[in-house]
Amino acid sequence: MPSHSERVIVQKFGGTSVYPMENLLSSARCVIRAIHQGWIPVVVVSAPGRKGDPYATDTLKKLAEDINPQVPVKPRELDLLMTCGEIISIVLMAQAIRVLGGYDTIALTGGQAGIYTDYEFGNAAILEIDTRYIRRCLREGKIPIVAGFQGVTKRISEGEYVHGAITTLGRGGSDTTATALGKALGAQLVEIYTDVDGVMTADPKIVGGRAKRHESLAYEELSELAHLGARVVHPRAVEIAHESMTPIFVRSTEATSVGTRVDKPLKELGDGFHRITGITQSAPVVHFKIEVERESDLPEVEMLVYRALGDCKISVHFNVRFRRGFEFVINRDAMAQALQVLDGLPIKVSGGGRKRIYVLSANSSGDTFSVKLCMLRESLKHAEEQPELKVTRMEVGANKVTVSIVAPNVREHPEVLARALEALLRAKIEVFQVSDADHSLSFLVYEEDAVKAVSVLHHEFFERAQ
Repeated sequence: MPSHSERVIVQKFGGTSVYPMENLLSSARCVIRAIHQGWIPVVVVSAPGRKGDPYATDTLKKLAEDINPQVPVKPRELDLLMTCGEIISIVLMAQAIRVLGGYDTIALTGGQAGIYTDYEFGNAAILEIDTRYIRRCLREGKIPIVAGFQGVTKRISEGEYVHGAITTLGRGGSDTTATALGKALGAQLVEIYTDVDGVMTADPKIVGGRAKRHESLAYEELSELAHLGARVVHPRAVEIAHESMTPIFVRSTEATSVGTRVDKPLKELGDGFHRITGITQSAPVVHFKIEVERESDLPEVEMLVYRALGDCKISVHFNVRFRRGFEFVINRDAMAQALQVLDGLPIKVSGGGRKRIYVLSANSSGDTFSVKLCMLRESLKHAEEQPELKVTRMEVGANKVTVSIVAPNVREHPEVLARALEALLRAKIEVFQVSDADHSLSFLVYEEDAVKAVSVLHHEFFERAQ
C-alpha cells in the first residue's frame, strides 16, 4: 500500500453494524469492497450491539453499577470497564476481514493508535493523535482496526496524573474517533455506517416510509440535526470534519446503499441558501420556571441560578425571561444533579431596602431542602441585620421534549414559524415555548405529543402540496 494519504478512507461501524455476527460480516465486506475500489482503509468500530446486548457499553456499565446502585463507580475505573466492548469489536472485525478477504489486519486500542486525551474521565477531549504507528501499518500493507470511543492520557510533568490512563470520549465517541483520525491522516473520506441509508428528513421509526433521504448536506445542516436530536452522527464529529473539510458519507452496510454525502459549508451553497432539512426530536428534558417577588431582583436571581448550574457543567436551553420570572430547560439526565444544586439554594439579593434571600424550593422538596434551610437559618442567627427570607417555589416539569425544524437561515423566513405553529395548533399540540437559532426552530411540547408533533411537521413541510 502507498504511504501517502491520497486514497485513505476511514470507515466507522457502530454497535449494530458489528453485532450480531451476520452484521459484523456485512461490515467486513464493506471494508473489502473499499479495497477493491482502490481505497486504503482505516477502520473504527464501536462496542457490539446496543443496551441489553452482552458486551454493549451500557451493559458493561450496568455490571459495575449493580454491585450497589447507591455507591457511584469511580470514573477512572468506569472508563476501564466501558472500553472493553470496543476491544472485543476490533479483534472480531480484524479476524472477519482476514477470513473473508485474506488481508492482513491489526487491532489497535485507542492508545495503541496514538489517540491522546485530557484527564476528563467519561468525557475526555482528544488533545492530539500521533499517527506514526498507523502510517507504519499502512506502509506494511496492514489494515488498522481502531477501537472507537477511547484514548489514553498523555504524560504531564507535574501532579498525580499517570501517563496512559484509559479514557472514554463520551456519547458518540466512536464518531469523534473516526473524524479525528480522518483529519489527522488527511483522509479523503470518512464513512459513517448506520441503520438507515443516509440522513433522512425525519426518523423513519416515527414517520416510516414517508422519510426522504438527502443526497447531500452542508456540514452546518448535519451538525444542527445532530445537536437537536438526530442520532446519525455525533455533533462533535461533524465539527471536526468541518474544521478539516473532510467529506463525510453516511450510509448503511447494504451493498446497494446510496447514502448521504456531507462535504460543503453553507457559504458554498450561496447567500441566503434555504431549505427545510429535517424534523428532529430531542431526548426528554426538564422544564424549570422560577418567579421572584420584585421585578428588580430578577436579573441577579437569574444570573446566580445559571452560575450555580454552570459550575456543575449543566447546560441550559430555552432561556426565557418574563416580567417577574424566567424559564429554562435542561436535559433530563441532569435532573437529579440540578435539583440537588437548586433545591434549597439561597440567593442573596443586594437591591435597595432590606436585604432579601430567596430560597428556591422544588415541587417535591424534601430532606435536602429542609437541611439547607435549617443550616441557613442557623448561620443567620447572629447576623447584625436579619435579612428577609423568601421561600420561592420552582415549578419543575419533567414531561417535556423539544421538537425542531432544521432549516438554514430560517430567521430570514418567518413564514416557516407561522406554518409550523398553525400545523401544531390544528393538531391540538400545546407549545410551551419557541426558540430560534440561525438554522433551526425548536418547540417545547409534552413528551406524550412528541411523536405526533414530528409527524405533523414532517407532513407540513415534506408531504403536503406546497
